[in-house]
Amino acid sequence: SLRNAVKRKTHKERSQPSHRAKFGLLEKHKDYVLRARDFSKKKKRIQALQEKAAFRNKDEFYFKMEKTGTRDGIYTKKEAESIDADTLKLMRTQDLNYIALKKKTEDQKIDKMLGSLHSIAALETMPKLNKHTVFIESDDELEDAVGSSMHGAKLTDKRLSQLEADEESGEMGEAKESDPVIEKLDRRREAQYRELAERMKRREKLRNALHHVEVQRNLMQKGRRTRIKPAEDGKPPVFVWKSQRKR
Repeated sequence: SLRNAVKRKTHKERSQPSHRAKFGLLEKHKDYVLRARDFSKKKKRIQALQEKAAFRNKDEFYFKMEKTGTRDGIYTKKEAESIDADTLKLMRTQDLNYIALKKKTEDQKIDKMLGSLHSIAALETMPKLNKHTVFIESDDELEDAVGSSMHGAKLTDKRLSQLEADEESGEMGEAKESDPVIEKLDRRREAQYRELAERMKRREKLRNALHHVEVQRNLMQKGRRTRIKPAEDGKPPVFVWKSQRKR
């Protein structure tokens, strides 16, 4: 409309008078509203605390009261009792013994697994032996059984020689791959190798932790020392103690 096209007077906010410039910017109504709300909020909080203190139970007790208190009207927590050097050294020794025990257990399990893996490899190279049980009731059956066993032994020798020849010529590879017993042994060996790798990583972590505890316990002892190597790759720093003459 034409009314909006006409230029109107621009109303400016009142500024702080020059003789009151030391008080900063002149407070506007929106600033007063914020200040009044903050004042009312603090006033209500103080009234609630005064009311809570007036109706408090003098026999009220919590176990947390033993470790907390007020000092000059300020809520504080009591400092825990410091542990003396002898007790701390004993705790370090117990930690050291525990970690050493766990590391020894891991070493034993790793050695056992290595032995079992060697036995699995030996089973793969061992030829498969079949058993055949014969029940005999008379002498005639005994003679027949002995004859058949001799014939079977000859066939077995012939079969073994044939297997050796096939193995030399490379025709045995496909048969080995399709053997379910060998596949089962392979799966078992792969699982044990994965477990062995995890246990070896755990043993390395325990070894580093053992070294850390040893260094911390040694640092609690007296004597001048010099650090010759900083900590790196999870390993503790290396210190050298100055040699002292024994009395």
